Amino acid sequence: MAAVSELRDVHGDKIDFTVVEPAETAARADELARYNLTARKHGTVAFDAAGEPIVILGGHSYGKPELEMALAQIAPK
Repeated sequence: MAAVSELRDVHGDKIDFTVVEPAETAARADELARYNLTARKHGTVAFDAAGEPIVILGGHSYGKPELEMALAQIAPK
């Protein structure tokens, strides 16, 4: 979460960062299933400007480099 907060501070004026709290995530079983995150129970989904998921990172098996890669794919040009 620290990496997400740091990246939101840097890129938040161009990219919308929405953090869903654990209790709310648990109530979103349909979204977890849609993004193949059910087994991990959480993750990060990066959407393009049209709302299409571009990068899906499950669980917490990633760090700042993977988040930066996702941002590079969705950042406005």
